[in-house]
Amino acid sequence: MLTDNLTNTVYFSSILPEKCPVLNKHLVEALNENWIPYAYSSETKDIWCRDFMPIQIEEDRFVFYKYTPNYLEDALHLQTNPEKVFRAGKNHLQHLLQKAVAIDLVLDGGNVVKCGDAIVMTEKVFVENKGKTRSEVERILKDAFQCNMLFLPWDHKEKFGHSDGIIHYAGDGKVLLTNYDEISPYYYSRFRKALEKHFEVILLKYQNKRPHARSWAYINFLQIGKLVLVTKLGLEEDEQALEQISKALPDCNVIGIPALEAVRRGGALNCISWNIKL
Repeated sequence: MLTDNLTNTVYFSSILPEKCPVLNKHLVEALNENWIPYAYSSETKDIWCRDFMPIQIEEDRFVFYKYTPNYLEDALHLQTNPEKVFRAGKNHLQHLLQKAVAIDLVLDGGNVVKCGDAIVMTEKVFVENKGKTRSEVERILKDAFQCNMLFLPWDHKEKFGHSDGIIHYAGDGKVLLTNYDEISPYYYSRFRKALEKHFEVILLKYQNKRPHARSWAYINFLQIGKLVLVTKLGLEEDEQALEQISKALPDCNVIGIPALEAVRRGGALNCISWNIKL
């Protein structure tokens, strides 16, 4: 499984500099300072590259899927066609289409967290594919990704149903879990029970009287190789998040990036990026 620590290149939407100019400026500075190659993909309808771009499983294997999520049913103009993105001349991605497979499932890249020998998703994938039985969906996913699949319950208060707003792989069989115990003890208990069957779970905690509504953004960090970019919100929790993530990823260079422009739109640093190994 090609996890974040093995990636070396990152792509963003070509409209990111317009929509999030401050965030884009800080991203470019951090990537240049750490010699990370990056590029902007055209033919994108929004800034959320993670959701519509294919999943890289191995260096020569990409999995495409149907990007028609139910939260865009009333906003069809925002449904990016990833194949058009790949075929756009400026992206230099066309050759990767030869290494791609397509699956007959509705899926979001934000609901795919690669964790060593497993992929973690929420059960929203079964809701999005009502025409198929659960066993059919599981079989298609296992055949395509060629790994174990772990499904977390879907907290319906979070309409996107993305697992990258819940956990992030920390390597060596460890996962970071966001502070869901402060958001919903019920779902936190179910998440932890499911995850601990496969991973060592490290819970992010913040020393405040009650959780900030945007504290979910910290778990949605971007990792390219040994560079880790963590959302900064201008809160006291910023430094606490950086400290805990640095401790969990001791071999990485962990940097805070002001990302409120993206967070106000509903996503964070993992959401706006597509990191792969070239």
